[in-house]
Amino acid sequence: MAPIIVSCPGFAWGWEGQHVIVILASRSMRPQTAVRVRELLGSESLEEAATWADEYRRDHPETGLWLYINIPLGGSRISMERDCPEGQCVIVKTQEFLAILKDPKADRAAKEKALKFVIHPVGDLHQPLHCEDDGDSGGNGRQVIFDGHPDNLHWVWDTGLLQHVRGDPEALAAQLERRVTVQERASWVKGSIADWVIEGHWLARTVAYGNLGKNNPAPITALYEQQADPVIELQLEKAGVRLACLLDGALR
Repeated sequence: MAPIIVSCPGFAWGWEGQHVIVILASRSMRPQTAVRVRELLGSESLEEAATWADEYRRDHPETGLWLYINIPLGGSRISMERDCPEGQCVIVKTQEFLAILKDPKADRAAKEKALKFVIHPVGDLHQPLHCEDDGDSGGNGRQVIFDGHPDNLHWVWDTGLLQHVRGDPEALAAQLERRVTVQERASWVKGSIADWVIEGHWLARTVAYGNLGKNNPAPITALYEQQADPVIELQLEKAGVRLACLLDGALR
């Protein structure tokens, strides 16, 4: 068996982005779904569940593979053999955990764990740097200058740019929710998880890296932010709507 080469991204979106996504999802899912989610989580909130996978992976590092997929940045298609060896990637694992949620024979503990491993990765796959491989561990190895300080591209997309957009998750979620149309919701839930990953991959290629320039470290300029901020907001909106749709389908 060939060894799996691990390229671990950081904690996608940070807590701010994950919280925005679950707030949006909670307002989009069916009331019956919301009740079932509360039953499975018990005293744990959706916001707490949204970051559980990052905490869990500290003692279970193998689960880090489940939160991203290494599609070569210059590519345009997914090769499961190349990009998801042995099924260890966000596409396959999210599908597996959705199947557990749908399984009437699965016990409550299994369903609770599966729910948490759907909530977080669905958010992650909408972070463009979780859908690409440029030989830099999802942008963790790409050095940038942000707000006058050295950092890496992955953190900038996880947290830095989002904090510039608006640091309060509740306020940002409310702002984003107001502008999502019925037509957009219907359009966004079409396709498969793999289709959504390819969307993120294209944004990594054309925006996250495409607008970065060749300097190393690369400066995150005002123009770069102007191009990146609408992408981040749109991906958070899509993640919330799609997460709600997946949970509506799995928790009938």
